Amino acid sequence: MPTIYREPDYTYEDLVDLVEGQLRVVELTAVNAEIGGPGERLWMSEPGTGASEVYRLWHKGGGKGKGKGTDKAPARGGYWAVDQDHPWDVMPSLREALAGVLDRLTRPGSASEYALEPGREERDLAVLTELETVWLSGLSPLAGLYGARAVERHLNHELFIPIQAELARAGALRSRMLRERYGTGPDAAGRAATELGWDIGKARTALAAGDEYRQWVRDGAARARDRIAVRRPPGETGLPDVLAATLMTAACAYEDVVPGRPSPVPLPDELARWYVFVQGLGACVAVAVEDAYTPDGSPRDYMRVAPVAMVVQAGWSVRDGVIFSPLPYAEYLDDIEYDEEAVRASGGTSLPDESP
Repeated sequence: MPTIYREPDYTYEDLVDLVEGQLRVVELTAVNAEIGGPGERLWMSEPGTGASEVYRLWHKGGGKGKGKGTDKAPARGGYWAVDQDHPWDVMPSLREALAGVLDRLTRPGSASEYALEPGREERDLAVLTELETVWLSGLSPLAGLYGARAVERHLNHELFIPIQAELARAGALRSRMLRERYGTGPDAAGRAATELGWDIGKARTALAAGDEYRQWVRDGAARARDRIAVRRPPGETGLPDVLAATLMTAACAYEDVVPGRPSPVPLPDELARWYVFVQGLGACVAVAVEDAYTPDGSPRDYMRVAPVAMVVQAGWSVRDGVIFSPLPYAEYLDDIEYDEEAVRASGGTSLPDESP
């Protein structure tokens, strides 16, 4: 999380006031009780304000072996700081820090803590409620711009589909185990049902799960080939064909591409290799956005199309055959913040008015 305020510029009391006194926030007391040290605080933007940020007041830089901090007195050598981040970006670290809570909520019937500490489940559920609130706050700008259906699609893509696929893979693994033990003959389901105490229908379903999962994958791959338009750079990039097509396809994933349309504006040679004309945006270049790029990230996370005029204005560099540009990037939208004048200069049309 990026630091926005810290000692010695501000005292501990000043840091608290900068957040609580000047920002509209709610405190995440249940989460902080699990992960925070003495004096540490955790807040998020108040729902409904249009803002979507998480703020953490904690002591940093103390290092190991320098003693534990106390309320308003950080570990020796450390300092108090307020960090700020977007909910989606902070969720991985929160989930990691709350792994014990989430594990208990995953297997409540075998959690010894619940037997030893009556009422602990309510504290864990309170943590979960706050964690859900943080997650949903990250979706609020998406809902404001594109409505509830966009939020539902995001949740489906990020949560439900991966969980359903993981369950299907687990079923396929169990299917293989059953087949190795009971075979695939006409009596396999009966033998499995007898030995495991299942009804015959459950045994048949479990034995068939492996073949069904593999067919589901093959059907999905066929749909992908029908639905996903593969885009290729028009020029020689120096990259392997599949990699170049992967990057170009990722950049154009959500765009209305006009194939074969020449650029209405001059293109530097380096940019021409990644040129594409997009309906509405005009002459564009497939670029890796500096603020979104990570070395091990998926191209779908950092490859975007940008109007030529924006890239020329922002500047660019070529790394490993790919165009990189420090374009303005809105993390909450997961997209470039397009400049209307640059869009028009690139042969595009006026951007839609997204004001309320």
